[in-house]
Amino acid sequence: MSRPAATREARSVPAPSTSPRLRLDPSVCDGVGICAHLAPDLVTVDSWGYPVIHGEPLERRGLERQARAAASACPRKALFLST
Repeated sequence: MSRPAATREARSVPAPSTSPRLRLDPSVCDGVGICAHLAPDLVTVDSWGYPVIHGEPLERRGLERQARAAASACPRKALFLST
């Protein structure tokens, strides 16, 4: 009895990214908006001034630098980096 082709072939599953991601705790955020100025490639603000985090892995060095600057400058510490 032969197996289906899908089980015979090695399946290509992308490896999970080990790059950090910028995260937001919305319950802590006051919508100051400094994060959008410090990390314009990662954060935009909605119509009320609250941040919208894009959430992609920070694979480029410049993106991680922006994320760390925004997280450290957040007055409420609502931003953080996670893997």
